[in-house]
Amino acid sequence: MKDELISSVASILNEWNPLGDKASAMNDLEGYKYEAIDILSTIKIKRVSAEVAISQVLTQAFGISLDSGGPHSLDSSGMK
Repeated sequence: MKDELISSVASILNEWNPLGDKASAMNDLEGYKYEAIDILSTIKIKRVSAEVAISQVLTQAFGISLDSGGPHSLDSSGMK
């Protein structure tokens, strides 16, 4: 997996910051780098959409629900 792609996805996650204020309390977050790797791997291995991969990874990693209408919900562009 290319470092540039991982960095790009991690940057988007960092800007979106789905953890909100809780992100500063996470010691091993590393700018969402590992979540970016997991999202890209999920897309490639499971052949699912970015929306599905993001939802699965963030739910598993942080217990966040990305249901529509919530504070971290995804719209059709992949971000709220």
